[in-house]
Amino acid sequence: MEFPIKKKKNGISQVSINSLLMKECFPQKVKKIMENLYIPLNSKIALPILNGFEIINIDDIVRCEADRNYSKVFCLNSNDKMQLTELIVSRILKDMCEILVDNGFLRIHHSHLINPIYIKKVLKSEGGMVEMVDGTKIRITQNKEVVLNKIFKQIRRI
Repeated sequence: MEFPIKKKKNGISQVSINSLLMKECFPQKVKKIMENLYIPLNSKIALPILNGFEIINIDDIVRCEADRNYSKVFCLNSNDKMQLTELIVSRILKDMCEILVDNGFLRIHHSHLINPIYIKKVLKSEGGMVEMVDGTKIRITQNKEVVLNKIFKQIRRI
């Protein structure tokens, strides 16, 4: 498909605005619209459990804990948001981390992956701990400076 070329008075040729929009801007806008259509699906995750898959919102996951070759996933209960549901997932924490880190999750310890949205307190006692909204206290790894900087990049502080 050829686009019409219009000449200016000074003799310099220029691609018409309509053809430029069709050639460069239109595909980008369509791509952006298509990406936005998939946002609701990307906000969910299918977790392999004993009898199939549990599909949950990624934002409902409070934390994940390693348990040998399994992971315990603690997420908000769909009926009562004040209680947590524990799911035993047949994946190691490293696999969970690869997917959830892109959604803002932090690996603060070799056996814990947390969603910083649900941090209630950051405690300096006992070498550094994080208290989650469910009251669970999780020790921060030895390189706590790096972890704390990551936490406070996502949460404002005064």
